Amino acid sequence: MKQKAVCISPLDWGLGHATRCISLIRSFESLDYKIYIASESKQEVILREAFPTATFLHLKGYRIWYTKNNALFILGIMIQIPKIVAAIFNEYFWLKRTAKKYQFDLIVSDNRFGFFHKKIKSVFITHQLELQTPYDWSTRLNQAITYSIINKYTACWIADMKPPHNLSGDLANPKKLPNTPIWYMNCLSRLQEVASLNLVNENNQEATCFLGIVSGPEPQRTLLENILWEQGNALGERFVVLAGLPDKQSYQKKTTKGLLYHHLNGAALKKEIKKAEYIICRGGYTTLMELIPFQKKLIFIPTPGQTEQAYLGKYWQSKKWAICFSQAEFDLKIAIEQARQFEYQTPPFTAFSTADLVNELKRLSL
Repeated sequence: MKQKAVCISPLDWGLGHATRCISLIRSFESLDYKIYIASESKQEVILREAFPTATFLHLKGYRIWYTKNNALFILGIMIQIPKIVAAIFNEYFWLKRTAKKYQFDLIVSDNRFGFFHKKIKSVFITHQLELQTPYDWSTRLNQAITYSIINKYTACWIADMKPPHNLSGDLANPKKLPNTPIWYMNCLSRLQEVASLNLVNENNQEATCFLGIVSGPEPQRTLLENILWEQGNALGERFVVLAGLPDKQSYQKKTTKGLLYHHLNGAALKKEIKKAEYIICRGGYTTLMELIPFQKKLIFIPTPGQTEQAYLGKYWQSKKWAICFSQAEFDLKIAIEQARQFEYQTPPFTAFSTADLVNELKRLSL
């Protein structure tokens, strides 16, 4: 019998789309699928580290950049719309050509709008069925455009739990759903399986006040890194910053109290998470799924202009799952003081499972 082949491609808008695919790819490996990964840049580095035996196919990403000035964020994104549309057409025709060569049985797109094939079962992974925008009319327009694309796929897999226990609020649980079949995958957390494990000499590790996890497009990634590094050193307590630069191996910093790593693999990241009293991060959705099993106290600094993170910050704070601050007014000392008085609650968590994936593949006749 021919070994089934799956081609998976994550969006290159930050690292989260790539890292949340790791649990899914591991499951496909356990089901003896031949793994093909279409990616480039930082996302490819992350996935090559996790899956050295997979076949990697170079596919150009959307290569989104942010403005330094928050007031120009929308304008900056609008300027890039032609480039995004071109990338969508490019991935569609790339896949059409590549599928003839490799004979894929299944296509999995993590938020890449053009990564589907009319003759091969294609799945779209997302947690944003209702992308939040500043205006109701633009939210509805965006949803209509998104659904017109999702409905071209065989199925839509939601990286969240079923309502009412979902983590993303209205993002993945809007009043109107797309026509294509929906499957709630539960939480894709690559660190979930190691969260409860004890490492050798783990209890002897010196605790840190906070771990700062930096991510996202430039220049906002660098701006957050600088804020945490400068204010962390002024705080006078031990801390670690993870720069989110897997392709910059020589990039690191060290002071009396602070350490900055360019990147950490899963086991090393797990150690730093467990040592930290607080985790400071953007509040990107994938990061949240990865952190829940550790039951850490979370401090969010949403990327300026990124409405999804702003929405999640408010939603999680309303649930007392995290505390949220704006980047423009962020003061580390004040944030730590407020976090120490905040009545944190533990978010719900149901992990993605291979058994559930098998059932979904059967439904797709695979």
